[in-house]
Amino acid sequence: MKNLFQSYTSLLLLVFLCFSCEIESNMEPTGNWTLSEPTFNNAPSSISLDDFGPSDPIQFSWNPAIASNKFIVSYNFYLMPRDSEDFEDALLELVPANSGRALNVTTSPDAINYALWASCYPTSEAADLDMVVVAKAIETTSIARQAINVTPFSADYQLSTLFVSGEGSEKGAAPADAIAMRSMTLADGTYTGIFEAYLTLKAGEEIYFRDRTIVGSRKFGAREGVLEACGEGLIVDETAEYRVQVDLSNNTYNLTKIDRWSLVGDAVEGGWGGDVPIEYQGEGLWSATLEMFRPYDNAGFLFRANGDWGLLLKRVVGSQITNDLGGDLAMESDAANLGLYIEDLPSVNPGMYKVNLNLSAGAFNYRLERVESSAPVAGNNAVIGKTSNPNGDAVSGNFDIRNLDMPSQLYLIQDGGSAIPLELNGNNFNSEGHLALEAGKVYQINDQADGSGQNYIEGNGQISVERDQAFQINVNFETKKLNWKYYNIKLFHWDDANNGWDNRDEVLMTYVHPYKYQVTASLESGFDIKLISPWDIEFGTGSSQLSGTMVNRGPNFKGITSSGTYLVEIVVEPDFASSSYQFVKQ
Repeated sequence: MKNLFQSYTSLLLLVFLCFSCEIESNMEPTGNWTLSEPTFNNAPSSISLDDFGPSDPIQFSWNPAIASNKFIVSYNFYLMPRDSEDFEDALLELVPANSGRALNVTTSPDAINYALWASCYPTSEAADLDMVVVAKAIETTSIARQAINVTPFSADYQLSTLFVSGEGSEKGAAPADAIAMRSMTLADGTYTGIFEAYLTLKAGEEIYFRDRTIVGSRKFGAREGVLEACGEGLIVDETAEYRVQVDLSNNTYNLTKIDRWSLVGDAVEGGWGGDVPIEYQGEGLWSATLEMFRPYDNAGFLFRANGDWGLLLKRVVGSQITNDLGGDLAMESDAANLGLYIEDLPSVNPGMYKVNLNLSAGAFNYRLERVESSAPVAGNNAVIGKTSNPNGDAVSGNFDIRNLDMPSQLYLIQDGGSAIPLELNGNNFNSEGHLALEAGKVYQINDQADGSGQNYIEGNGQISVERDQAFQINVNFETKKLNWKYYNIKLFHWDDANNGWDNRDEVLMTYVHPYKYQVTASLESGFDIKLISPWDIEFGTGSSQLSGTMVNRGPNFKGITSSGTYLVEIVVEPDFASSSYQFVKQ
């Protein structure tokens, strides 16, 4: 990600050389020296955790392993299933203090109890485990292992959060990318044990429920409507958006495929017999730009899934925001059981609005944003750059193209401007790098450079652009979608010498057409700097000059020698592989 590790390694090497008179050279051939095994120091053979007694720390200690040539030895401590040789199975891993060189580790009864629960050991029953210390000097290791019986708390662990993860979930298998589920509580805040989430699930890949977004958290599998702690993952047959509900009180789950969310009612086209769809943007967000009406004072509308009157979202009474432009939502079928009072969503002043439906864990609300624009209205919602999260990192979206056969060539054509050829790759046509597109300009997708051929956009054939940006364009003839993506760039600024990465500043830069990002920020002398769109783009340079060229994945920039306010500006290449830069003190 960044070059902190390289810098840290160089510093260690310098210190090592300075003290070479005390520690022998590490250039001896492997095999010409030995590493003894550590031994446990008064380690207990059993531990019984008391959930009603004081939560005193638990310490494990050992005698050192000795390298015959005085190499530095570091350690890792593990609690393992009895006789397991695979450290991937570890219930708990602890790194000693002093960069792993201390001869003991300390943890809490709560941490050990959680590790046992996460691995599905039963409560109040002694678990047969091993304590393992791995000593390491350069690439040589030695191991101490001793059996221990650990009895967990008598009370079962009560979880308060739940997440969706796995290769089949929208953001993939990494625990840190698990998607939070919403805990459904009664109106007075009482916990129900029911969680729900709206997200994409991928066919043929495993899906799990986790209680935390960390490695070692408890995983729930699922089969035929029943949760299985530490069981096999759930697999769906069709890639789609789903409403996922989990009831921990009954150990059950339910999936509802969401073909679409739509608006229905007198405030939208078609009235109560209509169905105006909004598009999924990812991570529980749907949005569309559409016309709102007010045929009479108390006209209203609802959000409806799949055209099903049993899947209605209404507004929670008393949650409205100014001018009735939003509020909290609840499913009509759930409201009475949760003690909530709900109502139809009221109409607003007539005009064009961006409708945002947020069903992510922390929200469950809707927002209406009045659209005041002279830009042409594109057919079939064909707008590049339309998003409810314009300041995200890598922002993407899509819209439908016409259901036509794939041509042999394809162009993105600006009205009154040039035709940009798109490159054929399988079932896709891709832009070469990112294209600097402008808001207010009209574009089309055509198989002839002069625009005289087949137009592939629905409706009036026009594409509008929501905002000036450098967009990556992909036209997929298998899914019949035009996909777009752009990067926002942030200035990351931190004090590396004083472990400041976790306290870094992240300052959003402003895009300026074409291909330019800039920001004015307060910068400190000696701080590390990178210009980042986490974590695809990481512009940096080893140069200390205040202007020059940065490259993606380059070193941290350390050129600020005088604290103050700076105008920071980069001009990126269309492939985002490099950029020119300048820091100008104000």
